[in-house]
Amino acid sequence: MTQTNSSPHRLPFFLMLGFCLLALALRIADLAFCTDPATGFVTEGPFWARIAVPAAGVVLSYAAAGRVNRRPRALLGPCAGLGVCLLLLTAALACGALLGVPELAAAFDPLLLISTVTALLCALWSLLWGVRAFGPLADPTRRLPGALTALPGTLFFLWLMVERFAIAPASVMRLGSTLRVLSSAAALLFLAMVLRVFLTPGLPVGHAVFAGGMIAFLVCTCHELPQAVFEFWWGRSGLADLATGLAMGLWGITGLVCAWYAAGAGLPLPPDHNFYARK
Repeated sequence: MTQTNSSPHRLPFFLMLGFCLLALALRIADLAFCTDPATGFVTEGPFWARIAVPAAGVVLSYAAAGRVNRRPRALLGPCAGLGVCLLLLTAALACGALLGVPELAAAFDPLLLISTVTALLCALWSLLWGVRAFGPLADPTRRLPGALTALPGTLFFLWLMVERFAIAPASVMRLGSTLRVLSSAAALLFLAMVLRVFLTPGLPVGHAVFAGGMIAFLVCTCHELPQAVFEFWWGRSGLADLATGLAMGLWGITGLVCAWYAAGAGLPLPPDHNFYARK
């Protein structure tokens, strides 16, 4: 049996958007009133409460995803919103990489070199795929991108997670480091969904795109971005770190845009995808 419900399901989107904005307000208040600006350590309240909010958001995102169409119509045609977000991501990644070049020229640092190269490669990836998003993703007259074209973007987000987990280890007191590890994991999860949309348009991935996009918006935009601004404001990070935080925030907004597309009208599942229609 194939899915035939073509009506949009916007209510789950707006409910999750409200939750994410509430989480954003709580995070800003936490940074302003309960965080030591000199060290970034939490000064008041339990650590688990800060982690409980994004954890609850992950659960709610997957619960809400069950209410959207499995094969969204919007993810087969031109996705101008996705294209704009990817082009903005290109600018943020390129700025972050170029801002690190003077430091790299002054003193060679292999870790900084890897970060710079992967950021530039990801900027090129987001530029090419951002331009592609302005055309129909499922147009049979256009050649689909090869799997290797996804490698530059994957390398950047994968390296970001390794760097944050291994070099700036998370702890109970280092809430910012913990949230950055979660943010990079959410970014990788959403990246996997974006790759499926570009490489195999038409597959019934609406649920996964909605959940992954909302999780990326919640963690990357509503948690990491205000933290990046907070640390830059108090002089604990430089422009390159701020640009990286902005790039992650833009990636989360990309997730929000894709979740909006996923919550739109749906198409029936093709006969050769009955496996995915099983409950």
